[in-house]
Amino acid sequence: MRLRNPVLTHLLPAAATLALAASHAYAASNAHDKALKLPPGVSTGTCQENAAAYSVSTDLQKTSSRNFQDVSGTTVSFTQGAAGCVEVSFSSEAATVPGEILVTQALLDGTACLPSDNLFASDSPSSDLAAHAMNYICPNAGAGAHTVKVQFRSRYGHKVALDYRTTVVRYAQ
Repeated sequence: MRLRNPVLTHLLPAAATLALAASHAYAASNAHDKALKLPPGVSTGTCQENAAAYSVSTDLQKTSSRNFQDVSGTTVSFTQGAAGCVEVSFSSEAATVPGEILVTQALLDGTACLPSDNLFASDSPSSDLAAHAMNYICPNAGAGAHTVKVQFRSRYGHKVALDYRTTVVRYAQ
């Protein structure tokens, strides 16, 4: 369809640019969900780690769910030799549709590690996959058998995707 009104011809691209800029500004200013009760801004500590376990997955997984979904191929089981913390490193090719945010969290035995509700990927104008990474700390792992897994969700209910991914768990043997 061709617009014949020269004013509209110039205003429509400007309006579209303004709307796109406003959506990016909104996403940046409201990045983390304020309704979540997160721990204080800074957590520090030490970990005594001398063992690692990992999982690698190469299957594309998509969701539009606003509820956390298990990321296939990220479950890692291990036996912690002494009470202490566990580190979970997660990296993945990730993509979102424009204006969307892909949120991740790592769970140790069903409990979210720090930081939870991580903004893992956002605003891929082409929806192309690109590599992203995050480290999580699970501060209070007791001695014994444990399982770690990663979950993801869509922030606004639009399509997000994870593809090739690696989960590495560092723990005390």
